Amino acid sequence: MHPGWIDRLKFAKEQGDFLYVGLWDDEMTRFYRGPDFPIQTLQERVLEVLACKYVDEVIIGAPYFLTADLIKTLNVSKVVKFDTDEDRVLSEHAGTDPYKIARESCILVQMSRPDNDLTLEMIAQRVLD
Repeated sequence: MHPGWIDRLKFAKEQGDFLYVGLWDDEMTRFYRGPDFPIQTLQERVLEVLACKYVDEVIIGAPYFLTADLIKTLNVSKVVKFDTDEDRVLSEHAGTDPYKIARESCILVQMSRPDNDLTLEMIAQRVLD
């Protein structure tokens, strides 16, 4: 996990008392992002996120669309979303809004992508180069 993600998780934790981090399973990641994803397996991603001191719990195989049921069941008061290049999905899914319920409930905190953000794709390209 690179420092940019740690800063994001720290910010997210500061928004409340308990931080859930939802991770898509590998199959869902390929469905929405394409066959070259994910770069890391679900197990690797879970271990990486759990190692961060700001994370209280990981939702393994989190749904793509946040639902009112999930928000209510987990007693979520804020949903933090960071805009990143890694948010790109295949064109057939581009018109969907997985944060619609959070946005309509006015609990979405949306942060723009930092200029110096380092993505997994950038790291992978550096390795290939």
